[in-house]
Amino acid sequence: MKITTGDKILVGALLILNIGLFTVWGVGHARGDWVVIEVDRREVARLSLTENRHTSVEGPLGITEVEVKDGKVRILRSHCKGKVCIKSGYIQYADRMAVCLPNKVVVRILGASQRGVDTIVG
Repeated sequence: MKITTGDKILVGALLILNIGLFTVWGVGHARGDWVVIEVDRREVARLSLTENRHTSVEGPLGITEVEVKDGKVRILRSHCKGKVCIKSGYIQYADRMAVCLPNKVVVRILGASQRGVDTIVG
């Protein structure tokens, strides 16, 4: 397969378009203001990212501990097997989330420039 001049022009145009889109809309790193914790699709806590604190929520498998520290949040402990939610570490930007699927806990960050939900899987 041979790359033609048209292919090169198309790749260049797409590259310029992507750079332009990232410049205009940014890469989605708006600072978050609030942490929303949901268990089984119900909001159980709303915390400010400006206050350092620990909180615990009860999921179907047991307690999940959430830590807010220095404008970031993470799942500190949970009773799931793989501990992927814990290994994902801190999140700090609006529209980001940490999820413990087995325990049905979602930790989401909201910000002033909230873009909303991309997809709901249920």
